[in-house]
Amino acid sequence: MTLYTAGYEGLAIEAFIAGLKQACIDKVLDVREYPLSRKKGFSKKAFAECLAAAGIEYEHNPLLGCPKPIRKRYKEDGDWLTYARDFRAYIRTRQDVLGIV
Repeated sequence: MTLYTAGYEGLAIEAFIAGLKQACIDKVLDVREYPLSRKKGFSKKAFAECLAAAGIEYEHNPLLGCPKPIRKRYKEDGDWLTYARDFRAYIRTRQDVLGIV
């Protein structure tokens, strides 16, 4: 399985989904700790419904997202190399979860 990352900042739900379709993405794995958004269409239920209408599967699994302490440190110091190193170390501990998605 190949994993891709995508962000929705600055996009409407329609544009986000169009980008997924263009890239032939057939499943979105939402790794947000809290799948809530003030942005229309991006909270868990609405997001899943919009994706389903476009023929894209949705799954929420926060265990594959970046842990709060790592995100917090990055917000404080802006050190991308440390953030990336720490997240890679964390995700290597989640092979059990990667095997079931």
